[in-house]
Amino acid sequence: MVPIKKTTVKNKQQGFALLMTLIVVTVVIAIGLTVLDLSTKQIRLATNAKDSEIAFHAANAGMECARYWRRQASAAMETGNAVSPSCFGSALYSNNRTQITNNVSGDGAVYKYDYSFTWGSNSRCSQITALVASSTSSGSGLTIGSMTTLVPGYPTGNSKTCAAGERCTVLSVRGYNKPCNNASGYGTVQREVLLQF
Repeated sequence: MVPIKKTTVKNKQQGFALLMTLIVVTVVIAIGLTVLDLSTKQIRLATNAKDSEIAFHAANAGMECARYWRRQASAAMETGNAVSPSCFGSALYSNNRTQITNNVSGDGAVYKYDYSFTWGSNSRCSQITALVASSTSSGSGLTIGSMTTLVPGYPTGNSKTCAAGERCTVLSVRGYNKPCNNASGYGTVQREVLLQF
């Protein structure tokens, strides 16, 4: 009898299950990391949108406060007297008054009022700059140059002219999503509103 030679057939599929498992796990992890990255970006965008809204509403509310006090204390502001505005049920964070004489030509006087409030559970700040110009009725009017240095956000290269006898006002309000004592820190969002009349 002839001996039968036994041959062993190697299983060519040996380790295939492990390879498929690694591929599936890699794909699942990649999809999970992509979803995590998208979720993180969406959270950042939502936070930025919220902070931007808070800052805009702080600027808008500050503008309403500035308009109110411009009407309420018009005689005092036009003659350069001190004013102590109060808005939002909050005390003033800062309050400065300056007579402007540089880059002013013509007949009359120009006063700048800077004041700010921290309000809304101390979570927002409104910084207000009010420039009040009063020209004499018998003069030739009043021109204020270098407005960009006097009023934040004023268009570059422009000056302000008030005809004889006019009372001109420029209000600039910066709103922040943080309190006034932290309005320049990391994550601070600023929005600005400018009004002239």
